[in-house]
Amino acid sequence: MVGGIRSLVEQAMLAPSVHNVQPARWRIEDGAALLLEEAGRRLAVADPRGNDAAISLGAAAEGLRLAASRDGLSAVAETDALPKPAGGLRPVARYRFVPGAEADPLASLVDARRSWRGAFERPTPADRAAALALAGEDAAVCADADALREMARRFDRASYGFMRDPAFRRELVSWMRLSRRHPRWSADGLNAEAMAMGRIEALGAGVVLGPAFRPLDRIGLAPALLAEGSKVAGSAALVVFHRPEAEDPFVSGGHFYRLWLRLEAAGFGAAVLAALADDPDAAREVADLTGIPAGRRVVSAFRIGRRPPRAQAPRARRPIEEVLVEGGQAG
Repeated sequence: MVGGIRSLVEQAMLAPSVHNVQPARWRIEDGAALLLEEAGRRLAVADPRGNDAAISLGAAAEGLRLAASRDGLSAVAETDALPKPAGGLRPVARYRFVPGAEADPLASLVDARRSWRGAFERPTPADRAAALALAGEDAAVCADADALREMARRFDRASYGFMRDPAFRRELVSWMRLSRRHPRWSADGLNAEAMAMGRIEALGAGVVLGPAFRPLDRIGLAPALLAEGSKVAGSAALVVFHRPEAEDPFVSGGHFYRLWLRLEAAGFGAAVLAALADDPDAAREVADLTGIPAGRRVVSAFRIGRRPPRAQAPRARRPIEEVLVEGGQAG
């Protein structure tokens, strides 16, 4: 069974995580899988309360459930009698596997799902109609061209507001892999290819976000150099993911992953627009624009569209040997 659980963990590792930091670690024990958080991978500046880390862990747990369902198994969570945190690892939940489950229809999309940070193809009326059909209990959709242009401007303002914080920039750059020579290029973080950057763009990003930011900010050039709103305005739609205000972000993470797989099932590529959720003013505007009711919170947002033909963004993932934890390392 250990080999089978290892395979399930490898599938769970394909779940999305903020900045692709991949905080989930796993220990295989007695026919079960113990999910742990590697505390050193929290974003101290961008995610001081651990909200995004919890969402990432919830997505990893959902990935395990999806993988188990393909093998006819249910992954049943246990949160009692967990070991104590140790060695920078915090146990989150233990999953035992019970036979008799039907394959989740979204499980077949896991291998295909990944961010597409490049530009989408020009949307057609059929694309916008298909996007609107994705609206659901936790997904609000805006496909109006004028509203998308306004949200593009709002996204650039919110994103730049975060970029002006030197600590935020340093943390972001620490997770960017702007050269193939970076030792973690294929393992984690945001590599230039995944961010749809060519070699010159990647070099420029390192300069603009690094030593040149302050002078460029003073003369007003930095916002235009960092703007990505044109990709929002050119998308087929904005999809806003919202959940109950009091919901545990770990639970939200599982629903976030499932929504992303639904976008993939509809044939859309997607890129996360975190600033529209993380900036309070932007989140309120997005909620008003898309009619999200009171008692719900904007958790995240996506721009979606059709990827260009043969477009395939790479996916960086930690090696399984780096993710699995030996028995004595988690208390």
